[in-house]
Amino acid sequence: MTQSLERVFVSASSSISALGKQQDLFNGSDAAHISNVPVGKQQALYYAIKDTPLNKSFDLMISLLITQVDLLLAQTQLNEAQLQKTMLFIGSTSLDVGCVKSDDSKAIWMSKIDKIGQCIVDHFSLDSIHFTFNTACTAGANALLYATNLIKQKQIDNAIVIGFEFFNQLSLNGFESLDLISKTGLKPFASTRDGIVLGEGIGAVLLSKHQPKNPSEKVYLEILGGYSSCDDHSLTITEEKGVHVVEVIEKSLLNVGLQKQDIDLIKTHGTASFKGDLAEYNALHQLFNNIPNVCAFKSLIGHTLGACGVLELALFDHFNRYTYLPELPYQKENTDPLLLSFATSATQLEKSKNILFNHFGFAGNNAALIITQQKLP
Repeated sequence: MTQSLERVFVSASSSISALGKQQDLFNGSDAAHISNVPVGKQQALYYAIKDTPLNKSFDLMISLLITQVDLLLAQTQLNEAQLQKTMLFIGSTSLDVGCVKSDDSKAIWMSKIDKIGQCIVDHFSLDSIHFTFNTACTAGANALLYATNLIKQKQIDNAIVIGFEFFNQLSLNGFESLDLISKTGLKPFASTRDGIVLGEGIGAVLLSKHQPKNPSEKVYLEILGGYSSCDDHSLTITEEKGVHVVEVIEKSLLNVGLQKQDIDLIKTHGTASFKGDLAEYNALHQLFNNIPNVCAFKSLIGHTLGACGVLELALFDHFNRYTYLPELPYQKENTDPLLLSFATSATQLEKSKNILFNHFGFAGNNAALIITQQKLP
């Protein structure tokens, strides 16, 4: 006899990014904080978290993470016993590498990959079992996918999923060495795009088997599932014709029992790198006779690498709950034609039932999640 699966709901979300604190987005703080930071002998654009120093100590990183979890839990009614059974899932590319100090003795030193997770588990007295995903740009998406699967399989009732990225020179220098950093700004799927602009931020969501019951909210999100796989085409980019991206999306649809014509909106990965956008564009053209409207958040917050899966979901959840969508000026410029058709109003988000969330990572790991929007009775 086949065991029935639990449903998985986004019960709460919080974030902080170049836009500022998620809860302040409607108070005139919609403009992103973009800095100039040194890279080699030049300067690069960078989406920095508002009102925090660029170079952060380990203690400040932990403080910022704890604050976001506090804001997340304030939206819930989880008691102490429930928290002790709540698992933590983290997705990040650089973790705490920005805090690593050079060692003149040249001794070999490695930070534990679960170091930050253990700090959060201890602070909130969460389940001792916790997971850290470090799969480049898909780290946060994979954290969401694995947390979703454990809830579906009735292993846990609730999960806190955090995606975070903090400024560090190593990541910036690495992307600059590959000539991927934009000199003009981040413009996903624009014909004049010239590369990525990195950013930092934290996104946190609470996933739960319990359906939200807040009467003040009109809609809530349910994660149906998804799929993740590795493309061995290249160490640095997925195959440009989009063959592997097509496979990941098709298997995501199969896993959740939907057809491609059921997708109403696509949250693109949209890094604005020439080949990255091309692979996603080609894949969508192979899949859809008429590509649904898309949205792309990286021109608001930068490419936050391993954080983007959770951070962009948290922002989408927030925009959706409040029927709000910030304007992206570059999408309206007639001199800069777009490869895809973008959603232009929050109403289009609100009317979209099934949303495809794409995340296609540096080093070839690709992931997709399918999320449906439910209206409260």
